[in-house]
Amino acid sequence: MSDQVAGQEPFELAAVRNREDYAEALTRLIDRGRRERCIALVSGTEAYAVAELLGQYAQLDPTDKLHQLAATMASRIYSRLGA
Repeated sequence: MSDQVAGQEPFELAAVRNREDYAEALTRLIDRGRRERCIALVSGTEAYAVAELLGQYAQLDPTDKLHQLAATMASRIYSRLGA
């Protein structure tokens, strides 16, 4: 991969071929994110709304890998918000 392409796709999601690859790529991205420093991108209220949406999505199919990732992310956001 050239530096130009790598710069355009810093999260390595463009190469996913199907839903399973997407879930695996997101899992790796989440793991990588846990080791990085945190920065504020949204307000606490917006973060709470995102956690609610992720939680609702996660409940649609609790056995699906993407929905499990949504549940994990919702939990992490709630935890950071102290909710």
